[in-house]
Amino acid sequence: MMMSDEPTHSEIQLRVRELLGRATLLRAKGQRQEALQLAQQAVSLDEKSSEAHELAGDLLLELGRGEIALESYRRARELNTSRTALEDKLARAALARAARLRAATRSEELLSGRARPAGQVRKPGYAAAVSAVVPGLGQLYNGEVAKGFVLLALFMACFWLTGMSLRAQLALGPMSAQGSLYGSRLDLGSMLSALFSGVTAVWMVLLLAVYIYAIADAGIRASRSATSDDSGLV
Repeated sequence: MMMSDEPTHSEIQLRVRELLGRATLLRAKGQRQEALQLAQQAVSLDEKSSEAHELAGDLLLELGRGEIALESYRRARELNTSRTALEDKLARAALARAARLRAATRSEELLSGRARPAGQVRKPGYAAAVSAVVPGLGQLYNGEVAKGFVLLALFMACFWLTGMSLRAQLALGPMSAQGSLYGSRLDLGSMLSALFSGVTAVWMVLLLAVYIYAIADAGIRASRSATSDDSGLV
């Protein structure tokens, strides 16, 4: 009767413990890559070793490979549901994976020109203030050139149309008692009445809407640049 050369279960377990022990020593010395290779050998020998999967996950996480570490921790939890420490490790690995994905997305945005490099943080108060002086100037300060010129053009168009409509309405409307007393140039009552009635009121509302939007948008966009996530790779 021939004896099998296949290692017994006890021999496999002994070899796995030896590999994990050596991997732990290398990890303590800071040799994580070498330790990971030993932990992965242990996993290859015994796929049902929760300790081997967990140690591999620890090393992968320390090496910045959170996504692969997450799979190792999940496998370890499947094999040993009573080990509560794995829940915390799973959470840390998930956070590392999310940070890496955010960093990758950020890099794509920078390369495609959809985002500004870190460090170009705008001041919300200043952006709103300059837009209050000249609508659209805050957007130019924020780097939104096209939007800034569009808002400036809209504001100027509404301003001109409001002025033209007011002039036409004053020319056609009757003079108020104040105008009769002081002359047409100081006819404030007629001006106010014309400004908030008819077509002039529509242009006036649009003028104010563009003005307020330009100020609010400039401040909000600038504040977003101050709170943007510039996380690096994990």
